[in-house]
Amino acid sequence: MIQSASIDGTETATVPPGSSARRAASSAQSTAAEPRRLAINFAFLSGGEFASKLLTFATFSYLARTLGPANYGFLEFTLAVMIFFTAPADLGLGIYGAREVARHPEQAPRLLREITGLRMALTLCSMVALAVYIVFLPRTNDLKALLALYGLSLLGTPFLLQWFFQGFDQMHWVGAASVVRQAIFTGLVFLTYRSGMPIARLGFIECASVGGLAVFCALVVRRGMGFQWPWPDMHIGRLLGHLRRSAPIGLSELAWDFMWYFCTVLLGYYYPNKSLGWFGASHRALMALHTFVYLYFFNLLPSISRCVALPRKNLLDLMDGSVRFAAWIGLYATVLLTFAAPELLELVYGRNFRPASGSFVVLIWMLPVAMLSGHYRYILVAYNHQRWLMIYTAISAVAAVACGFALEPFYAGPGAAYALLIANCLNFALVYFGVRRLVTGIPLRQQITAPLISMVIATGVSLALYRWNVWLAVIAGSAVYLAGLIISDGARLMAFVRTMAGDRAARAA
Repeated sequence: MIQSASIDGTETATVPPGSSARRAASSAQSTAAEPRRLAINFAFLSGGEFASKLLTFATFSYLARTLGPANYGFLEFTLAVMIFFTAPADLGLGIYGAREVARHPEQAPRLLREITGLRMALTLCSMVALAVYIVFLPRTNDLKALLALYGLSLLGTPFLLQWFFQGFDQMHWVGAASVVRQAIFTGLVFLTYRSGMPIARLGFIECASVGGLAVFCALVVRRGMGFQWPWPDMHIGRLLGHLRRSAPIGLSELAWDFMWYFCTVLLGYYYPNKSLGWFGASHRALMALHTFVYLYFFNLLPSISRCVALPRKNLLDLMDGSVRFAAWIGLYATVLLTFAAPELLELVYGRNFRPASGSFVVLIWMLPVAMLSGHYRYILVAYNHQRWLMIYTAISAVAAVACGFALEPFYAGPGAAYALLIANCLNFALVYFGVRRLVTGIPLRQQITAPLISMVIATGVSLALYRWNVWLAVIAGSAVYLAGLIISDGARLMAFVRTMAGDRAARAA
């Protein structure tokens, strides 16, 4: 037996030599710096995420048409509420666990048991808190039953072990897990749920999808990776050590959740009717689009991180090209979706959701804000200023809550949308000045001037032609915008793309 000291020095863990667990640990160490492996992992993650999003899109499109705006709003309210009980049940342990397994693969068996045990303890606490919340929730019994069943599904979350797969660079299992969970939920919804059925039945479907994924993860750990079944270890002393290290990560994530989801919960108290459903549909569409923003910065972060050890000019050159690229893409997508909002929402959710465009045309402007602010948020991460990022996110979350209370009673869904937009703009300002103070000044005005001017001109052209033919308006506006891009920034953006391609080639060499 090979022994190793634990992270906190309290005991040793053993891994049998020659076992598949030992081979997994060796593999994790040997592939840590393989660029080809990183590219393959990213492909698995992207493929799994894309397939999962397609299934989610189909499922919620069907549910919106089946439930109608009012009942669909209750579903979105339930999902938003569950965010605030799911996040404390994890409290950053997913990210922390993946990091520790990657650093100490020989201690993986012990980490698997202890982190599973800690997540189980936190889950039980979250379930008790949710039960108290449901008792005092002034809503119908159907909605309370739906929340209770979603709360019951929390019992399976400690055994969702994607973090363990990630720690060993087993990204094909991470991607597969995303597809398995959503495929179970989608299949059961289409097979068993019909109009007029109690909405609480969706809670049973959620329990089945979480339970199925938990079984899948346990089987992969046991048979695919050669570890023992992930029985929870409830040794209090060791668990508290993990909790102290994971809590800052979890609190930062919780602040981010407050900024993005609290307005949905608050709207459910003020307007438990069609307004809630319309806003929930708009918010879900925005979050689907935001996935592409996340993937862009997931891919850009390594390039930013390498600039830490290089002269500051490298960071400035990288940011110049990337900010221009993000501004051009983000503004074009936003204006296009603003024009097409009613038709798009009707296509996805049905005719009853056309009024959701009132919220969607406000929310969609968070897309260019997120694409631009992401540069500064990820610079703070790369330059090891996560603590300040957590503080800025917490301030933005407080702003979202305050604006929600101020605007939602008077403006319903659009008021919630404006609250989110204001909070994200504030977060943009905070991280911008934070990077300027802690790292260096990253220019912004020059990079966004040409896209903004082109957007104004293209919008004017589109509005002039809109009453004649909507498609002619879109084509003409797009042509004007593209001409502005080529004339002002075409050469710079081509150089940026070639630089990024050369950077990937250098990593693969």
